[in-house]
Amino acid sequence: MNQPYYYQYQQYMYQQRMRAKQLRRTFNPIGWTLVVYYLIMNVTVAAVMVVDIMAQVFQMMAVDPDMDITSGMDALMDAAMESGGWGYLLSAAIGLFVLLVWKGKDFWKQQIFAKGRPMKPGDFFLILCIFIGIQLLASLMSSVLEMILNQFGLSMMSVLESASGQSSGLSMFIYASICAPITEELLFRGYVQRTLMPYGKKFAIFCSAVLFGLFHGNLIQTPYAFAVGLVLGYVAVEYNVVWAMVLHMLNNMVLADLLTRVSSAIAPGQEDMISGLVILAFGIAAVVVLIVKRKRIAAYLRQERMDRQCLKSFFGNAGVITLTVLMLSNLLLLITAI
Repeated sequence: MNQPYYYQYQQYMYQQRMRAKQLRRTFNPIGWTLVVYYLIMNVTVAAVMVVDIMAQVFQMMAVDPDMDITSGMDALMDAAMESGGWGYLLSAAIGLFVLLVWKGKDFWKQQIFAKGRPMKPGDFFLILCIFIGIQLLASLMSSVLEMILNQFGLSMMSVLESASGQSSGLSMFIYASICAPITEELLFRGYVQRTLMPYGKKFAIFCSAVLFGLFHGNLIQTPYAFAVGLVLGYVAVEYNVVWAMVLHMLNNMVLADLLTRVSSAIAPGQEDMISGLVILAFGIAAVVVLIVKRKRIAAYLRQERMDRQCLKSFFGNAGVITLTVLMLSNLLLLITAI
């Protein structure tokens, strides 16, 4: 081999290894941050439920000291599940406080709430059509998956109902409709996506959407969350993270909760049909938007290419691998439990 070329090649490979090492060092805290947040959330929710159960037990024993507590354990667990929303609210507050202290207020002001171009009503409607239209695709995928599982004597209906149905209890309504959209947007489109922005918009949007999908941890929500994560990521980058919160709230509050409640009040027993027709209408509108705006969308996607080394370093660092294993394990546990 030509000596000058050999040394140039060796130098190039060394630079590539150093760059990959630096990228992993930069990306590593992202995965670990989400792991810590996931643990905080689960530990806090479990602690709140345990406290609630103990309080109910003491109250029951005060009324009847000879009462057999074990006979009413199912009722105690159901009541504790109803109060679980307060645990989610508390965990969100703890997680955001830790993130705020760690990253500092300058990061929040200058990065997370960085403003893009103004949102026009027409643009918002087009994005909303695509956003809701994704739910139609997710519903079709869920139906196909359910049919496949039925062939093996399995069903995902319980998971599907918990993922898409209306919230139970005031605390869960507040969390799912208001707190979760704000917290998740600050975490995924704020911290994660803004940290990745120096390596390209498409890279940041894609990677944050993948982690957002994984974080939902079940077979029904993961693909759907990934798809809507792409839309929310685009909105946060091009407009503002606040608009991503608005879309997220509309999905969780209106589509997943209020639409079901209103439909049930208008036509009892027909809420699924009414919700389905609304989503179908938006799904058709989304197809029309994609066809009409296909050139604009294609031009946006061609703006830049994702760096393969960045992708490899991001999904190959210890933090993201740990998060992925944790979420996939949770997904597999849900599958084996059905």
